[in-house]
Amino acid sequence: MKRKHGSSIFRRNPKEEIINRARKRVFNRNPLLATSHQVVCKACGSTQKITYLDYLKSGRFELGKTQMIEVSYAAPTIFALSHTMERITPLIVTVRCERCGTEITCSPVSVEYLLFTATKQEKMRNAYV
Repeated sequence: MKRKHGSSIFRRNPKEEIINRARKRVFNRNPLLATSHQVVCKACGSTQKITYLDYLKSGRFELGKTQMIEVSYAAPTIFALSHTMERITPLIVTVRCERCGTEITCSPVSVEYLLFTATKQEKMRNAYV
């Protein structure tokens, strides 16, 4: 049975689906996820380098509460900004400071961003087959 890669499939168990897609290398070409970033401990000021993709592949993240946010964007026909409301579900990565042990949390992306990225990659892959 062929699985459909739509948002309904992604929503059944989003964390499991993110882990599976990360392990299948769907996000490997995404520079935000595949490059190292520095996180700073608020307690001691120590910095650590992490790669978000490693956390996605290992499942070391949590899903935050879905919320509505206002997004501004440039409208192509008007010389001003337009606004819209979008739903986001943040991914929360927790890192333990190597120096003092304090937990450092960050939310680099949302489930919706990963869904967009995964479907974009699939469309690109299918275009070159």
